[in-house]
Amino acid sequence: MNSVTYDILTQRVKRMSSLPAMPTILTTLCESLSARASKIDVNRIAQTISYDKALTAQCLRIANSALFRRRGDVATVREAFLALGLWRIRDLAFSCSLPLKFANLSRGVGKEIFWRHGLGTALVSQNLAQMFGAANHEEAYLCGLLHDIGILVNAILFPEDFRNVLKEAARGKEAIDTVEMRILGFTHAESGRILAELWRLPVEVAEVIEYHVHPEEQKSPNDVTVIVGVADQICRKYGLGYGYEIAGDDSILLTECWKTLSRKFPAAESYSQEDALVLLEDFVKKAHALADQVMSPTLAT
Repeated sequence: MNSVTYDILTQRVKRMSSLPAMPTILTTLCESLSARASKIDVNRIAQTISYDKALTAQCLRIANSALFRRRGDVATVREAFLALGLWRIRDLAFSCSLPLKFANLSRGVGKEIFWRHGLGTALVSQNLAQMFGAANHEEAYLCGLLHDIGILVNAILFPEDFRNVLKEAARGKEAIDTVEMRILGFTHAESGRILAELWRLPVEVAEVIEYHVHPEEQKSPNDVTVIVGVADQICRKYGLGYGYEIAGDDSILLTECWKTLSRKFPAAESYSQEDALVLLEDFVKKAHALADQVMSPTLAT
C-alpha cells in the first residue's frame, strides 16, 4: 500500500464510529503483559476481568472445558489465572470479548463464520507454535484470532464494495485478498494492521496481521507469521473457512502447508505425510470444539 492510500485509510479507520474501541479489559491485559514479571499485579487483573460479568462467566466456562482444564474446577478468575497463566487468560478474554463487541455488526460478513475461522486459526496456530518451539509462541493464539480483523474494517468502511468482494471471491473460488486488491486497491491485511496500531496491540501482533497472507514479504522474518499463514489455510481446508472453497487441489494444499513449516522448522521434516495429516486433523477437531464453546452463547445475543 502506498503512503497516500495508507494515510487516507488510517483517517477513515479513526473516524469509524460503528467500530467498537478496544475494550478496557483487553487494554489492561496487554499492558500487564508488557510489564516485567515482578510488576504484574494478579489481583488487579482478576478484579478488572471480574467487572464484566458476562466475560467472567465465559472465561470460567471455557477454562473448565476439556480444552483448557488442567486439574480440578476453576471457580474464580484468580484461580483461572493461577491455573492457566496470564497469556492464556488474555487469549480467553479476547476470544470471549471481541465476538460480543462486534455482535451487532452485519455488513455482509457472517458473524459466526468469521469468528469460527478466527478461533480455529488461533488454536491451530497455538498448537503448531508450541509443537515447533516457535519464537514468540505466546503471541500465536492472539495473532491467529485477529489475523483477519481487517475484514471487519473493510466491511464497515466500504460495505457495498466489500459485498461485491465476497460475492466475486465465492463465485470465482478466489482468496478474499486477491479480490480485495482488484476492487479496493488494498487488502484486509493492510487495514487490519492499521486497526491493530490504533488499538495499540503489540507490534509483533500487528505485523503478523499485515503479513500473514505473504510472510515472505516481512522484513524481519517471524516464526508466528509463517505459522498463522499455514493455520489459516489449514482451517479453510477443514471447514473453518468463509463458507466456500478456494480453487486448487486439496492434497497439494496440505502438502505445501507442511513444506512451508518444514522450511521454517526442520523438526517438521521428521513427520511423514500421513502422520502430519493425522496431527492436523486432531488440531482442527480441537479448533471446532473451541469455536463451539465460544460461539454458542454469543449467538443468543
